[in-house]
Amino acid sequence: MICTNVGFEAGKQIHGRKLFITVDLLGLVLRVLVTSASVPERAGAKLNVHVLAGLSDER
Repeated sequence: MICTNVGFEAGKQIHGRKLFITVDLLGLVLRVLVTSASVPERAGAKLNVHVLAGLSDER
């Protein structure tokens, strides 16, 4: 699904989207979360882990 939510991160001068990838010990991809660039790394990582652990309703 393609979304038009793009953002701008002033610190890294990034315009667009960010990817948050969760992998297991073998390097196999468990989950990929795509957000706008304006979402901080800390918030995106927390959301990714919470969804992976089943603590959130988002799929």
